[in-house]
Amino acid sequence: MAATLGCWPVDMCQSALVMITFRSVVVPADAEAVAAFLSSNSWPYHGRTAVSLEAAAQIEVASESVESSWILDGGTVVGLVRLIDLDDIDRGGSPVFDLRVGAGHRGQGIGTHAVNWLTDRLFDAHPRLHRIEATTRVDNVPMRIVLERCRYVLEGEFREAWLNENGTRSDTSAYAILRTDWTGTAGNSLG
Repeated sequence: MAATLGCWPVDMCQSALVMITFRSVVVPADAEAVAAFLSSNSWPYHGRTAVSLEAAAQIEVASESVESSWILDGGTVVGLVRLIDLDDIDRGGSPVFDLRVGAGHRGQGIGTHAVNWLTDRLFDAHPRLHRIEATTRVDNVPMRIVLERCRYVLEGEFREAWLNENGTRSDTSAYAILRTDWTGTAGNSLG
């Protein structure tokens, strides 16, 4: 069993305090569980709303450039986060992430805790990392709220950049957080 990577308290509607934990996805041991999770939920703001079991099995979750973690609530899987483009960090690149919270667990603060966790994890693990980027559809208001709560800054919007599964296009919002935003030293440089 993989070690728990982190733990964050979540206040769920002022009820009992619940602890959200993160655990590394281990391949091939977790491959079937990842595919089952991705194919058993709907993803209204992703490229495909529904993902077949076969397509889900093809989604990269562990490699030199991708690291994935389960989001757990009391030991139950409630989400998955994939950190992408990790192999570009040492060349000055910026990683991005794919956050998926299961349909029955959305709107409970889990996304906010996951983005804070992954931001801390990336900046702590990679001292040379300068920025983390995130994109989402402009109409994905819940994710935009999460990003802003987590101190990500809206850097721009790209017109019709997001291809939807029905062939239509949506505008895309681009966000990022700099290491100086994360450390609270933004605006303190002389250059």
